[in-house]
Amino acid sequence: MKKITFILLLFFLTFLAYGQNEVIDFNPFSEEELAIIMQDSTKIKEVDKFQPSGILGVKYSYQINGVSSTPEMDQRTWNSYKNIGLVYTYYNDLWNMMSNFGTRISLKYCEEGFDCDFLENERFQVVELDLESQFHFDFSRFRLFLNIGPYAGYRLNSLKENDTWDKYDNRFDYGLIGGAGFGLIFKPFELQIEAGYKYALSSYYHANKFSDEYWLSVTPRNIILSATLFIHLF
Repeated sequence: MKKITFILLLFFLTFLAYGQNEVIDFNPFSEEELAIIMQDSTKIKEVDKFQPSGILGVKYSYQINGVSSTPEMDQRTWNSYKNIGLVYTYYNDLWNMMSNFGTRISLKYCEEGFDCDFLENERFQVVELDLESQFHFDFSRFRLFLNIGPYAGYRLNSLKENDTWDKYDNRFDYGLIGGAGFGLIFKPFELQIEAGYKYALSSYYHANKFSDEYWLSVTPRNIILSATLFIHLF
């Protein structure tokens, strides 16, 4: 019995040693076929890789200007059409995987204001800088997009006749701006139509402009309809 066990153990060790030294080739392709497959896969990766692009454009906007006030003043909107800006958008991929993102920066001149029984014909000239993130979806010659981001502005002066700034007026403006729209691409040009909303966090006036006892807050709330003509830079 011991002799049989010894023979079986010796046979098993011999088989194990042979298996370690013997290399079994399961590759069904020749070296030439493997080279062709590797070349084809490299070409596919190059085609799928997203190429960054940048576009520069001129923007015209029509604004429906309103405000949110505390206390309520029964305010009315005022529409302005002297609004123009310069816009640059950079489209890039995210983590080399998603090509639906971009960054947009805008420098704009606009006019805004409001009306109410207490304050009539309040009008302001504003220079504004927007920095927005964009999510877009492109197909054929069309582009759908969503924008959102912060903005900062400076009120140059008042358009109200014989009106001057005083220490209770707030020249600085900041808040959030966003919108959605679509683009028509006919390279090297692109036309984008957009509807947006501006949510200010800064009041037109310091709280005690009219009274030290009854404070007032008046912040812009603007609907913006715009058209931008871009040229593709790269």
